[in-house]
Amino acid sequence: MNEAFWVTVTNAGDPLMWTGIVLSLIIFYFGIRDGIIKFRGSEKLQKYLKMFLLIMIPVTLLTFFGSEALKLVFQIPRPCIPCPADGCSIYCPNTFSFPSNHASTMTAITTAIFLLMRKRRYLPIYVLPMLVAASRVYLNVHTVQDVVAGFFLGISITLIVWNYRKKIFKWEEKRL
Repeated sequence: MNEAFWVTVTNAGDPLMWTGIVLSLIIFYFGIRDGIIKFRGSEKLQKYLKMFLLIMIPVTLLTFFGSEALKLVFQIPRPCIPCPADGCSIYCPNTFSFPSNHASTMTAITTAIFLLMRKRRYLPIYVLPMLVAASRVYLNVHTVQDVVAGFFLGISITLIVWNYRKKIFKWEEKRL
């Protein structure tokens, strides 16, 4: 497979992109809730969107900040050389490597979607974080250990949020 494919796959796990998606969905949710956006079936969509956001907001924030905190704790350098330098990689950020934020973000989002859907037939969606993890290794910006740690971090944070969702929902419902 060519490099453009792996760059596209790696971008699917970009934490900033997912932050933008979650922010857009928040705006969309309030548009439906406040009657600014109207269409048939919008009430049902509003209910599901609220459930999704109540999981996704803490999951995306905790995964991002958890990963960044671990990078500062471990301070493991990346396997690539950031630009500008001789032999540098244009894909190599000038940050620490462990754990992979892309892998943890994509895994957390996938886990949240899987838990919300509650059907085993959706298990194949875990191909997405595996592809993102593989793309990070292929582009030489992470090691296998980095992406495996990111995978487990994403699952762990999502399961913690999921287990405390009733407390979170009660708190959030008062504000939404």
